[in-house]
Amino acid sequence: MIVGLIPDGNRRYAEKYGISEAEVFRKGVETLRTFLNFCFQKDVSHVIVYALSEDNLKRPKEKLEEVFALYEKEFRKYLDSNSEVHQKQINFQFYSTQREVFPVSLREVMDQLTEATKAYTRHCVVFLMVWSAQHEFLNACLKASREPESEMKSLLMVDVEPDLIIRTGNLQRLSDFLSIQARYSELYFFKKLFPECTEQDWEAAFSWYHAQERKFGR
Repeated sequence: MIVGLIPDGNRRYAEKYGISEAEVFRKGVETLRTFLNFCFQKDVSHVIVYALSEDNLKRPKEKLEEVFALYEKEFRKYLDSNSEVHQKQINFQFYSTQREVFPVSLREVMDQLTEATKAYTRHCVVFLMVWSAQHEFLNACLKASREPESEMKSLLMVDVEPDLIIRTGNLQRLSDFLSIQARYSELYFFKKLFPECTEQDWEAAFSWYHAQERKFGR
């Protein structure tokens, strides 16, 4: 099973509870860790996390720099050979349609983590960082013009298709998350903001998914 996650509502959570974006980031990391552990217990092979969109680049420069620094600090922890990433053999992958906007130090940490976990096959966590499905598709079309015999799947950066996509934050849209890969995905939306979600919520989403009759056009 492959699961996509759009963890929406962090900033609204910060406003709601009067805490800083750094604090809500830490809360979001805790919620994401709970979600990933839940998925691993359910034998999910891939989790695709929509960590940052291209549209998020419209935010003030100082806010983006803060977010980049927080991600770098968090990812750097996982380079420790004693971290849970290595204990649980989690393969980390990072995809971006505007990679050049990252600070060099963040790019280096993402590359190091990718290299350090590339041999792991038990679980895979894919982070979409400064990402646009539309941009990915346009790039794939450009490649197709040069490689007309290639299948579309081989031209895309993300080569797996989610069975289930979960979005929190009381919005019912994909917001440039995935396009072709989501063609047969089941979509589950939460009213709760991402940091408010618990394991019981993830269980409800998975139970709903398993109750669906998936025909794939048949």
